[in-house]
Amino acid sequence: MIRLRRTSRLEAYLDVYDVAAETGVHPEFIRRLVRLGLLDPVEAREDERLLFEVSAVPLVRKIIRLRRDLGLNYAGIGVVLELMERIESLEAKIRELEGDLFE
Repeated sequence: MIRLRRTSRLEAYLDVYDVAAETGVHPEFIRRLVRLGLLDPVEAREDERLLFEVSAVPLVRKIIRLRRDLGLNYAGIGVVLELMERIESLEAKIRELEGDLFE
């Protein structure tokens, strides 16, 4: 079960320990992904507790699969994630243009 933290802006976030627990990894692995630029925290508090959006959980799971199943190094994972994001963006644009075409 995902426990959500509330910030002063009343938005739900997960801390590094929650993301680690949900993905079955050690919190230090999550911190490593942040240092490598593969995972962006929403906020880093003074006590060094990182806060993440709930969408970080599926992203970490995707990173784990890319590393485990394809044997990619972290630089390769970054390239694949960026390409996947660009593909999703292009597919969304195609759907938008198709919608405009058939209206």
